[in-house]
Amino acid sequence: MTQDEVGLAWNIINDHYLTDLPLMYPLHIIATMSILLALTLKPSQGGMQAGASNIAALANTALSSKDSSSTGDDTTPVQKDKIKNLLKWLAESEVDIKSMIECTQEVISLYEVWEQYNDKTCKEQIARFVKARNLDK
Repeated sequence: MTQDEVGLAWNIINDHYLTDLPLMYPLHIIATMSILLALTLKPSQGGMQAGASNIAALANTALSSKDSSSTGDDTTPVQKDKIKNLLKWLAESEVDIKSMIECTQEVISLYEVWEQYNDKTCKEQIARFVKARNLDK
């Protein structure tokens, strides 16, 4: 893994502490999920959500025998090899894939909420709630 991918994996691990994942899943599942996301998401893309929607496509591309020019995506052969090696390792290991998928969905949901969050809108809604309940007096 490159330094950028390692850094992204660490960021994902740090972000997962804002969810209830540490209480629900073993650490090796969370670590493996962060490596998977780090290899499939690119920081240069338009956000985590944009790359997250392509995880399955990248995995299928990595497992196919086609070359990168015929796939129609911007995945490099090196990145395909990394994903292919990770998928091969996952297939041979006893890591619970269902748990990894659930963790991945939870982290992606967290990033989707972050993208939709607007501080100004949140403050306006709280002020409206306070006024509607006459709590501002």
